[in-house]
Amino acid sequence: MKILFAGTPEVAIPTLAALAESDHEIVGVLTRSPARRGRGRTLYPSQVAAWASERGLIVIEANSFKDPQVLLQVQQTGAQLGVVVAYGAIIPKTALEGLEHGWINLHFSALPRWRGAAPVQRAIEAGDTATAVDVFQLEEGLDTGPVYSTRPVAIAPDVSGGDLLTELAQIGAKDVVDVVDAIEMGVANPRVQNSNGQTYAHRITREDLPIDFTQTAQQVHNQARAFAPAPGAYAVLPDGKRLKVLATRLTGQKGGKPGELRIEKNAAFVSAGDAWLELVTVAPAGKSHMAAADWARGSRLETGAILTGKEN
Repeated sequence: MKILFAGTPEVAIPTLAALAESDHEIVGVLTRSPARRGRGRTLYPSQVAAWASERGLIVIEANSFKDPQVLLQVQQTGAQLGVVVAYGAIIPKTALEGLEHGWINLHFSALPRWRGAAPVQRAIEAGDTATAVDVFQLEEGLDTGPVYSTRPVAIAPDVSGGDLLTELAQIGAKDVVDVVDAIEMGVANPRVQNSNGQTYAHRITREDLPIDFTQTAQQVHNQARAFAPAPGAYAVLPDGKRLKVLATRLTGQKGGKPGELRIEKNAAFVSAGDAWLELVTVAPAGKSHMAAADWARGSRLETGAILTGKEN
């Protein structure tokens, strides 16, 4: 089967690699255009583009199909099937209908739960204890197409969004190859999605990140791990600087005032609305992540200081 792969971030690479090692032929890789990063605002290719270029694959860089040349380049690959993993742009109807077998997508949730851009983070934020990797047929609706395969995956109580995404990407890669095999052999049998229980995984915005310590300890814990390691939920210190909270641990101990800091010799705690949370990993403004106990020793803050989610 001749495959056109569409993906952009590192999480897409396990599937691309699995397809490259299979009996199928990758005839093109569609990815988003180079983006500026760092203080120098230097242009860097996407992680998928870099991986594909190193292996001599044809790379098409485009942020959308608005330019007719993009669709023409896709058609010129001679692909029979499109495979999408986190491409980051809508595949229009003209492109969906342009390939013999259409397009399939690897999605990191049990559809129809968490349709949309951030299913892993929203599942953790909501306190879900299970998710899935789904391979489904792309159609015009948002993640509404029939599902070829679904594999349930447990969500560990302390797992971060980044770690869970990495795990799901590895698990899903083999499922994609299996579905491509089935499509080629003519034995694929997708099921129509159930319309019950659908939820929408909104894109992560800056409004998601400030921590409201009047929430329960479980809610704060879920927020912190959902958005770790990036973009990172944060608290605001008494001096107005941000402190990213990347990992916490539930204690079950009745708390103090919401946001109250408790510093001990080898640990640091913050109170949520109902209980103390141990701060495990943090990142002060302008610094990389570190053990919260190490940060607390050098912060010059004392027990009783108040962390908030509001900046002055």
